[in-house]
Amino acid sequence: MARKSKLMTAKAAVAEFVHDGDILHYGFGTSFCPHALGYELIRQGKKDLDVIGGTPGGNIHQLLIHTGLSVRARVGGGMPMRDGNRPGRAWERAEEGSFHFEDYTNLSCTLMLMAGALGIPFIPARTVLGTDFLKPENIAHAHGFLGENKLKVIQDPFSGRPLVALPAVRPGVTLWHAQRADEQGNVQAWGVYGDGRWGLWAADRVIVSVEEIVPTSVVRSDPNRTILPSPRVSAVVHQPFGAFPGELPGYYASDGAVSRLRRDTIDDYLQEWVYGCADHNAFMQHYVEKFGWAWLQGFLPDRKRQPAETVDYGYRPSHGI
Repeated sequence: MARKSKLMTAKAAVAEFVHDGDILHYGFGTSFCPHALGYELIRQGKKDLDVIGGTPGGNIHQLLIHTGLSVRARVGGGMPMRDGNRPGRAWERAEEGSFHFEDYTNLSCTLMLMAGALGIPFIPARTVLGTDFLKPENIAHAHGFLGENKLKVIQDPFSGRPLVALPAVRPGVTLWHAQRADEQGNVQAWGVYGDGRWGLWAADRVIVSVEEIVPTSVVRSDPNRTILPSPRVSAVVHQPFGAFPGELPGYYASDGAVSRLRRDTIDDYLQEWVYGCADHNAFMQHYVEKFGWAWLQGFLPDRKRQPAETVDYGYRPSHGI
């Protein structure tokens, strides 16, 4: 029996599976950053979003804060708190009362997503012990929203030593970009994931855009590359360059000059690259028209880099049980 295809456009997938008020996760840093999906989310004006992540990818969070679509955040870095010598938009909105945030570390955010993926209410750790994170004024601070539930110091029942209990987080939706998937949503990726895998495994809904749609036989031939099986995926979007201007291992490097935003240019960026482009295909077309195909080629690999040895999975022996 043929399995149902989960292929959708970015517009349709975001409209159906991203809800106002969602806890939103979309990966770590610029690798695997779902710019195509994130920009579509902004075009559709999804609001009251609660962003979770060690260092939320690319410039998406900066745009979400600037447009007012993100109202809460739990992150280890990447919030625009300052712009040179001036307060950043995140701090201004916090002072206005329209944005609340909790500071964590990259590891703390990863562990909270891990707890969500494992289905446990919290996770014990030794991270942030002995730091200012545990000072009362930094736990229940004026711009926070978790108060005493941000984290708690508990006692290891075996050794009696102190531990930090971090609350589990289950995103309503995770957006991600990967190298390939089949139509049923078996997603394969390779590279440095950061907190990405735990955000994928913890989320209620997952939208993944990919460079290539491949036959299921390709997925089955190399199962260790499969980071997410079909039952965990809500939609698959075929979107070449879907992480650009971020990077994707094996496909392209990031263009930091385009993705780096300043306070005085962010409105122009939104008009030109987000609202001014109907979708990510239009984004890439505009990029090539503005900078040239030769410039884009400078971000593409000039040689293949393969493992020194191949992997042989073998066959079941004839006398196997």
